[in-house]
Amino acid sequence: MLLNLFPFMPHPCIALDLGTANTRVYSTVLGEMTEMPSCILLAPQHANNIADEYLQYTNTNLRAKPLRGGVIVDLNNTVKLLKPLIKKSRSLFQAPAALASAPTDSTEAERGLLRKALNIAGASHVSVIPEVLAAAHGAGMDTSLSTAQLLIDLGDGVTDLAVFRDGQMIFCSSIRTACSDLHRAIRSAVVAKHKIMLLDQDIERLTDEALSFLADKAGQCDSFEMQGIDIIKRRKVNCFIDRGHAVDAITPVVHKITKMIETSLARLPEEVYGSIIESGILLTGGGACIQGFDKLIKLRTNMDVRVASDPIHAVIKGEIETLNYWKEKHNWWDKISWPHNQAIARF
Repeated sequence: MLLNLFPFMPHPCIALDLGTANTRVYSTVLGEMTEMPSCILLAPQHANNIADEYLQYTNTNLRAKPLRGGVIVDLNNTVKLLKPLIKKSRSLFQAPAALASAPTDSTEAERGLLRKALNIAGASHVSVIPEVLAAAHGAGMDTSLSTAQLLIDLGDGVTDLAVFRDGQMIFCSSIRTACSDLHRAIRSAVVAKHKIMLLDQDIERLTDEALSFLADKAGQCDSFEMQGIDIIKRRKVNCFIDRGHAVDAITPVVHKITKMIETSLARLPEEVYGSIIESGILLTGGGACIQGFDKLIKLRTNMDVRVASDPIHAVIKGEIETLNYWKEKHNWWDKISWPHNQAIARF
């Protein structure tokens, strides 16, 4: 009834990039993007005021992570994560309509869970598009070209690959192995050998060094001094981590990712493959920022590989671009549907 008093008021909208590691929300009401980790802190703040440094570290990292492999695995904590973000995007008595994205291999049930989480959190309507499609638009790729173009989105929980031609996604493939698996492999290897929990920044640094070495066998030193928590002594210590140990830890993970890329390329017809050789491969996602990943993919595919100008925000930028196109259309959320050919090669 109250909404009928404001018939010309634009409907509030949000674009949502709900990632395994980070969540990004753009609101048409606020005109800005909010970014935060995709986790819920479980330990009370006062739990960190204890002498045992290992327990301090454990409490600081005691978090619920409601997403795994790019999809929701914990509905309740996902709703807790989204509710305050959506509440800020309301306009008077209107709940915002949401445009979200999901991996290309997501099932209807997984996309349904995403819609359900957004509805419970306060969104009035929800439309879902493929993440790689959003990433392509956000990275500036002209998907309308008649020549095939390939994009790989290296996320935290999923690696997504898609080929675009004539405004359509003609092929896609994905694997739920990505950056978090690289970091987890190194963290586990260091704990097993040194009984030390490395700090997050050192895990990322070691991942960069190991991937760079895999890509071109180059490096300035064979070991690196890092800081972590000794789980036996239960305090912060400095230690030297061998680069070769890190390389051995991530090699199986890297092999899974590059094998998916190589297998996908092998499935393409000659004319599509030939077009991609000319246009090259575009990388988006947080994994594109890891030093050496682009060189490694180039080495394994014998193709030119380039990184998008802002790879981390490619998905949300593409969603914002899509939202700006649709938001003035009446009931735009009913006009956007998941592509039925998402797992089928159309040539």
